[in-house]
Amino acid sequence: ISVGIMGAVQIEVLSSVLESRFGDRVSFLPPKVMYKETIAAPTIGIGHYEPLRHYAECWLRLVPGREGSGVTFADKTPANHLDMNWRRLISAHVHERKHPGVLTGSPLTDVCVELIAGRAHLKHTEGGDFREATYRAIRNALMQADNVLLEPVVRFELSFSQDLLSRVTGELLRLGAEMDAPEYDGDDVLLTGTCTAASFWDYPQKFAATTRGHGRIRSEFACYAP
Repeated sequence: ISVGIMGAVQIEVLSSVLESRFGDRVSFLPPKVMYKETIAAPTIGIGHYEPLRHYAECWLRLVPGREGSGVTFADKTPANHLDMNWRRLISAHVHERKHPGVLTGSPLTDVCVELIAGRAHLKHTEGGDFREATYRAIRNALMQADNVLLEPVVRFELSFSQDLLSRVTGELLRLGAEMDAPEYDGDDVLLTGTCTAASFWDYPQKFAATTRGHGRIRSEFACYAP
């Protein structure tokens, strides 16, 4: 069983809930960062599928999409170039699965898949043929693309005593965090910023030790970044 979580504290909570509610004592393996992949510039791929008595050909252009858009589809095929039922099938095959990138095999995201051409045979083409052609065209395009690996970034908010500011700031700098200007409220200070999820993973325990349990920490997923 795999679960998506934001930090080590959630593992402790999950373990406790599973034991109290179901009587199951569960241990977790070391976590893995959920990377994603995208492209930096447009690229074209061709998918050709032609075993005996089957035929399909698909030309796709992959274009970088806006952040958080996932994988979208656009039909750019010239009029009367390919029957509409085959176009709909290609669109469905683009959306029916997570397409693995070529850097780490992580899911492709923030890409618009444009159908620019396709060919079918009147007698030998079946629906499944375009599934193979579509997958191959996407793979072919990625093999020639300027691929970018993306990692999750969290936004954090820390509240603690002012006399610990230099120590907490030093800890965050060692994690590679980017911080906003601190805000002061009496004897306390509010510090916000961003950090990669991989680096920030176990920092809540470190922060609790630094503040001796008197600080407050909150973090949430912000975005995926190169």
